[in-house]
Amino acid sequence: MHVRLSMIVAAVAVAVYAADEKPAAPVATPALPVLPALKIVAPTSVVAVVNGVEIRQAEVNERLDKIMTMLGQRIPAEQAGMFRAQAGGRVLDELVMQTLLLGTAEKAKLEVTADDLKKAMKDLPVPPGQTVEQTYLAAGMNKEEFEKEITTGLKIQKLLEKQTGAVAKVTEADVKKFYDENQARLAQPETVTARHILVKFDQGADEKAKAKAKEKAEGLRKQLQNGADFAKLAKEHSDDPGSKNTGGEYTFPRGQMVPAFETAAFTQPLKEIGPLVETPFGYHIIQALSKNTAKTPTLDEVKDKIREHLESQGKGQAVQKYIQELRTKADIKYPGRT
Repeated sequence: MHVRLSMIVAAVAVAVYAADEKPAAPVATPALPVLPALKIVAPTSVVAVVNGVEIRQAEVNERLDKIMTMLGQRIPAEQAGMFRAQAGGRVLDELVMQTLLLGTAEKAKLEVTADDLKKAMKDLPVPPGQTVEQTYLAAGMNKEEFEKEITTGLKIQKLLEKQTGAVAKVTEADVKKFYDENQARLAQPETVTARHILVKFDQGADEKAKAKAKEKAEGLRKQLQNGADFAKLAKEHSDDPGSKNTGGEYTFPRGQMVPAFETAAFTQPLKEIGPLVETPFGYHIIQALSKNTAKTPTLDEVKDKIREHLESQGKGQAVQKYIQELRTKADIKYPGRT
């Protein structure tokens, strides 16, 4: 289990708004019942009480503000109010769970040392090209708030790790059984690694505009045939924002790209600068770098990953059971919630 930046904020933002993105769940965000959206109340109003600890609307508002900051323009302005209303109940229940787990950790006298915090900060995954500072500032936190968030996460992590110590060890038989029952799931499709430079033209563009784009693409292709650096030209000239800064490179199976692009990538001889390929996006200059045939890996090739998966699954189940037991025993009230 790993501590994640603003674990409650990030988890709620993803769960409520970005359902198509599914990162691993942070340790303090177990499955919660679906509850109605919160009514609009004063910031000083108590909206939950967990074993005598009060949670006020101001805390919910603060979390929501951070989510809005993190998501930025991903939420259209006209949907912002609806998002806050829908997310409010979920945010509150995440705060309830955090309060319950943190209180239990403190009762168990679990402490986070300076070394624990330093290591967590060092190991924290951040977006490529960003520093830790830039990441927590983007999440709407200062350094003190960030370190408090990480410290809270570490305390809860220590608590939950104690509950996984007695989980049964994964045996060789368990690994073999999973392998035998999941052959289709483990199969690796045929893939190609290719890079491209896109010279776009707008949909509905007239022949003059398309001819201009094609002329530019042919010029770039000629430079590549004469030995120009593909990655450099992609960064300078490609109109594909998703790949231009990584040399235009993608690795993909069949069925993910538009047909003309896919066919060229899978059929061109390796390393060759292929002819221009026209798609609805524009003209592509494609170079296939490597190809991997479809195969089912052997048990030896995947046994370590299977073991890791089964161990993680077992720990996750143990944690969920423990959390449910805590909820059952806890005194949790939601004043004003019907």
